[in-house]
Amino acid sequence: MLAALLATPAFAADAPQIMPTRDVDVIYRIAGPTAPLEQRLRWGISEGKLRVDLPSPGMFVIIDTKTHAVQAVREENRSVTLLPGSAAALPGVAPSGVFTRGTDDNVAGLACTNWQTQDTSGRIVLACLTSDGVLLRAVSDGVILVQASQVNFTPQPEAVFRVPADYRKITTKPASQN
Repeated sequence: MLAALLATPAFAADAPQIMPTRDVDVIYRIAGPTAPLEQRLRWGISEGKLRVDLPSPGMFVIIDTKTHAVQAVREENRSVTLLPGSAAALPGVAPSGVFTRGTDDNVAGLACTNWQTQDTSGRIVLACLTSDGVLLRAVSDGVILVQASQVNFTPQPEAVFRVPADYRKITTKPASQN
């Protein structure tokens, strides 16, 4: 869900920055089926990479926003699945959506602006984004889908975005080739 929202860029002249412009480490609380879950996202801007630590321990995804490569890592069996990337499903791609500016707000101690947009399913979403592109909260139908609980603007070590060389590589084919 978070990636789908982040993949919704803007057409309007008055549009938000939708991808962080500096390194940042964010802990989000996301709506879970029975209870809220935590998810950590780290952006390494110089490398153009995003690491998503999933709520399931030992699993994370690395997205290269420059090459659109996606790697799903499973530490338990020391494997990495190379997934076919798609520019439409990655954050920070070319504009394709519409945003309407709303009110200013404060989430996790940071100023943000509420922007109304649609997610990839066409649902109306209110996304509160900082001026430098960090999503702090997303609300749909009055329900908080995701909200930042901690935001740290600190340089991210390159190692955070690397898969250990000895991990077994698994390649999947795009759906059209299966």
